[in-house]
Amino acid sequence: MTERTDDVETQDEDETELEERVYSPDGGVVASAPAASTPTEAVQQPTIGEDPSQEELEPRTKRARTEEMDVSLLRKGGIYEVQSESGNIYEVDIASKTCTCPDFTKRNPHGGCKHLRRADLEVRSGNVPRPDGRLPETSDVVEQLSSEIRKLRQEIEEREERRRKLKATVGVIEEFSIE
Repeated sequence: MTERTDDVETQDEDETELEERVYSPDGGVVASAPAASTPTEAVQQPTIGEDPSQEELEPRTKRARTEEMDVSLLRKGGIYEVQSESGNIYEVDIASKTCTCPDFTKRNPHGGCKHLRRADLEVRSGNVPRPDGRLPETSDVVEQLSSEIRKLRQEIEEREERRRKLKATVGVIEEFSIE
């Protein structure tokens, strides 16, 4: 499953603008932003990679992945509400890559603040509706849940095996212990 990116012309009254849109595999719009006129002006969509070494280099990415946050679509067009671990609520605009948190407004970190990164992660993983308001495909969610269930079953089996070994060890210790 890969995303597709296109440059699309949009008209607003007298103006024609070029807009970059990112589409999910099922055709829904994941992100939309004004297109850069040259490749050097392009701003990368903040993403949270699967590579753990990236987390070590990016503290905001690590916090985005590990801290408790609730993300919900506030309005179509990529406006999300993110409630952080501290209980503060911020408005994140994925399309314009902005957030109302103090970190973003004061420092404007490269790649966005942890709230923007978390909203991006939640959209890309299908946990919240996409910016166009469409829900992720059900088959994707079922596949993700099935994978998680398989992992949990494997973990249960490993723990039960460890428990059996520990119980046998305790039995041997009790047999040879002097009372």
